[in-house]
Amino acid sequence: MYSIRKLMITGSLAGAIAFGGALLVDNRTAEACLHPPKEFQFPIKAGSQKGLVFFADGREQLVIRPSYTVEGEGLVVKNDAVEGFNTLAWIVPVPNLPDTYEEADAKLFSELAEFTKPIEDPAQDDKRNALGNDWHDSEKEKDGAEFLEQVKVGDYTIQPVKAKGEMGGLELNRWLTDNGFGSVDEKVMKHYIDKGYYWLAVKLNNAKGLPANGEVKPLRIGFATDKPTFPIKINQGRGSFDLELWVITSKQIDTDKTKAQGLKTVKQQDDEMVQSNQKTTFSRLPEVVKEVANDDEALKNLKTGDLYCYRFFGAGMDGDCDLSKLDEDFTFTFKEEKPATK
Repeated sequence: MYSIRKLMITGSLAGAIAFGGALLVDNRTAEACLHPPKEFQFPIKAGSQKGLVFFADGREQLVIRPSYTVEGEGLVVKNDAVEGFNTLAWIVPVPNLPDTYEEADAKLFSELAEFTKPIEDPAQDDKRNALGNDWHDSEKEKDGAEFLEQVKVGDYTIQPVKAKGEMGGLELNRWLTDNGFGSVDEKVMKHYIDKGYYWLAVKLNNAKGLPANGEVKPLRIGFATDKPTFPIKINQGRGSFDLELWVITSKQIDTDKTKAQGLKTVKQQDDEMVQSNQKTTFSRLPEVVKEVANDDEALKNLKTGDLYCYRFFGAGMDGDCDLSKLDEDFTFTFKEEKPATK
């Protein structure tokens, strides 16, 4: 694991981390957030996205996995790798500078999917029942873009940037364009700068070529936040895509509120089905899932007592779910605990 705890400037802890995607929907042009090398002539489209959030006591470990499709006449694939396609770049806005970066196990999401697979509700015949830290900047920052220490983790190279004010947005967009990341929409840029977010410019490099199946190794990032969140507005205006997201925490999430944002549970998608292992314990999680939280001291309280593992589906993000109408990124609110009766 790479751990970095210097140059930490705490900001508004209102979110988590996100990455962009685009598909061509309703015959409209979509600008993908995933950028291949400039000399790569074939179009790349970002596909469905997967993410995992572990949260406890103001701490989050988040794993993201971008996916893509590459098509075109003359495309060459050797040993399951696309020839000439050895770099992939995208932008990740974060609310606070991460202190840990690591590659996650490639089998993480497939094992999570099996662990949380939908099953027929056994109580169907009985008309079943439905299943903080306050941080502030400690010093004034000048407008502009500040480039922090670059991080190298496996095949990933990550450049953290803190941008402030209009000048910071202009400087950041200029740097992103010059370095193969494309530019960020002005309104989207302002949304995250106003919230005091950091930006991670992520590049995945593999000299042998990136996989033809469109699935790269997941990237794991740890940071402080007052509640589990998943930034989604970075994808605004880039075309419709699907999102599958798992959230693991010790408290029950108010799924009526997540549904209103565009994320549905198994139950909310199909009233005759329920999710396996929505209520579980740390010891029962798949080993590759436990590895995400095992070495994070701040998440140690997840290892005792009950856990809730929620599987959310977001269909048609920025299509059926218009991201421009969201006032904030996806947030996960806990249900209020009822006081014990004597």
